Amino acid sequence: MLAALAVGLLFARAAHAADPVRTNEIIVSAANYAEASPAVLAKLFRHPADLVDAPPPPPSVHPVRYYQFLPSEPLEADLSMLEVCKLLVPVLAAKNLLNTTELTKAELILRVTFGGRSWRDPIVRENDLTWKNGLVPKRRNTAFGAAEVWDDRAGGNEAALYEVERELGEIDPAAQGMADSLIDGIHTEDYYLIVVDAFEVATLRQKGNDTPRIWSTFIAVRQWKGVKFSDVAAKMIMKAAPYFSETLPGKAHFIDREGTVEIRDLKVIKDKENATVPKK
Repeated sequence: MLAALAVGLLFARAAHAADPVRTNEIIVSAANYAEASPAVLAKLFRHPADLVDAPPPPPSVHPVRYYQFLPSEPLEADLSMLEVCKLLVPVLAAKNLLNTTELTKAELILRVTFGGRSWRDPIVRENDLTWKNGLVPKRRNTAFGAAEVWDDRAGGNEAALYEVERELGEIDPAAQGMADSLIDGIHTEDYYLIVVDAFEVATLRQKGNDTPRIWSTFIAVRQWKGVKFSDVAAKMIMKAAPYFSETLPGKAHFIDREGTVEIRDLKVIKDKENATVPKK
């Protein structure tokens, strides 16, 4: 049985007021690492565009591929894995991605991360794409642990980061400005996230933890007082529907509108702690 790998990095809420943003803004980012050209991926990560109410990608015919879900690291959420997957099934079917209960029929594992946590920059990952890395890549700790757990996308504890800068500054004045440079005006805030990472089953059996993602879709909504994850999850998935297994040139920003979803039966692989990837 395939196992989800959790990343144990902890992130604290930033101790500052939230930047003003549009209420109920849904942010979608997507990359097909296996099919997008290096030039397209380079542009996505070097010069990401901000797309407001982006049009869907041009119509294309995707071959039918069968998948099963696998839960990733747990985040705080008032929906279960099964409930989130039921929301995903119909939008994935529109991309010819079909859920199957037959283990031998599954070509893909879709690893799903969902719920609330602190985050900085809601965009898909450029590096550390292998199975062994969860939502945030694993980092080694040093004496200056706060600097090590800082991640360009996930952010981190900004107060601790400034404290690291102060300590380093006592050794080398050149450290002054380090924290502001890392934060770069994009602060760590509380988000609701839904992230789907796709992996090839055949490659998992061959390479195990070194299997790369073939595509990822990252959906984020800033948390607001009185709004639960269950209030926004269906809207997040509906906005991202055209972009699963696609590549966006940057982050797409949407204002949510009411939508409906169809719920069908599906197969979820139950994760077990310390399980290993099956080998041939």
